[in-house]
Amino acid sequence: MKNETQESVKTKIVKGKTTKQDVLASFGEPDSRSLIDGEEQWLYTMYNSQSKATSFIPVVGLLAGGADSQTKSLTVSFKGEKVSTYIFNAGTSNVKTGIF
Repeated sequence: MKNETQESVKTKIVKGKTTKQDVLASFGEPDSRSLIDGEEQWLYTMYNSQSKATSFIPVVGLLAGGADSQTKSLTVSFKGEKVSTYIFNAGTSNVKTGIF
């Protein structure tokens, strides 16, 4: 999931054509599986957070520390053995822990 984009997911999943085995081959085992309205859903998630270098500088870290984070999720729904729908989301955020 780390390197996936909307475009890369679009090339790997075709509604009504891509199978469960294809999804497993492309993305591995899902983080969770559920059954909703008779359709099986697989959820893949990725969360990455990196502290800013200023967080580790004495005194400066108290004033201007923080972290950058990135999240991605892919929900794939299956009707039988084939993909019926999928949703890919990606976002970034900047968390500040200091005064500035």
